[in-house]
Amino acid sequence: MYLTPFQERMLKGEFGWVYAKALEIIVKVGEALGSDRLVEISHAHVSGVSYSNIGEPGLDFLRDFYREMPRFRVYTTINPGCVDYGMLSQVIDNKYLGKQALIDEALVGMGAKPVFTCIPYYHRPPLPGEHLAWGESSAVIFANSYFGAMTNREGGPLALASALTGFTYYHGLHELENRVARVLIKISPLIYNKPLSLAGLWIGENVRKVPMLEIKEKPLYEIKALLAAMAASGSHALAVLDGITPKGTYKTSIEETITLEFSDVEKYIGETPGTSETVLGYVGCPHTHPEELVILRRLLEKYREPKRGRLLVTMPPEIASTYSSIVRLLLSRKVDIALGTCPVVSVLRKKYDLMLTNSGKAFFYMRKIHGLKVGIASLKEIVESIYT
Repeated sequence: MYLTPFQERMLKGEFGWVYAKALEIIVKVGEALGSDRLVEISHAHVSGVSYSNIGEPGLDFLRDFYREMPRFRVYTTINPGCVDYGMLSQVIDNKYLGKQALIDEALVGMGAKPVFTCIPYYHRPPLPGEHLAWGESSAVIFANSYFGAMTNREGGPLALASALTGFTYYHGLHELENRVARVLIKISPLIYNKPLSLAGLWIGENVRKVPMLEIKEKPLYEIKALLAAMAASGSHALAVLDGITPKGTYKTSIEETITLEFSDVEKYIGETPGTSETVLGYVGCPHTHPEELVILRRLLEKYREPKRGRLLVTMPPEIASTYSSIVRLLLSRKVDIALGTCPVVSVLRKKYDLMLTNSGKAFFYMRKIHGLKVGIASLKEIVESIYT
């Protein structure tokens, strides 16, 4: 791999062993993939920061770096932790509060923005063609597909290394020739009556090449859910959205056309609540967007309190602050609000019989991680199941 004189000095340890080790990680990964050089990035997003995921080994790794007092060289954001930073949730268990605080201290101490979210593009929307080093699969696919940015689907350690050095390997989706849509997917109008994440689950499981999606105009939160489901059930980091993905950030060479029917995705609807089951409604995977908050406010205005189970809504702390009036209304309706976390990376205080969510990503992970039965429903259906 070719390195500039500055990169050579960094690798030799002239700026400290932390930067040398970080660059070594990037170079080794890049060389293994066939990359011949590095590329500068402008934004790193570090995933794998929840103590419930990384445990003591991950905590020790971060603290070893932090003891040397390095600073991130680029704008850096961090994924959700395993605790509710609002300290109000009765669903999320803050049993690892002390351990998570040590992780957060290390990351923020090195210069990370304490956004604690899986939607870092809310805080800093990337530009078309901008090189990033992002962990968090749902953020990666959204950055590439919606904004036309360029990032591979990185693991937490590599994103951390890129934050420290300001570089990543030039390979994969950083190269235009690897951003070629080869499968055209047309989505049947019947699917639009259900959460679009159903289509995302099918595409993730059944399509291996970069897809190009013909979808009618949908709200941003539906596109967010669609892409996140694709990234969860498959390995997708890019989907070309016809009429949305910026021109010049992809190529097309269509080899196959698929028309996706409702019968293809019906199996992903999953479980429906039984009359005696305790239900956890969940909105916020990926984290709740302001559009969803506005809809939830409208849906909940006519209710006073849940009839069964709880409705959990997770969001970034900044959104809760900006839209505090909506948050207050939700709290008055006994909605469980958790900030800077999500049940995928945290511990639940109790086990529910069923989770009802609009998220294909949550559908995919919550069954595996928490052993829950999960059903997919619209925001309206979720609210009605809990409050009527």
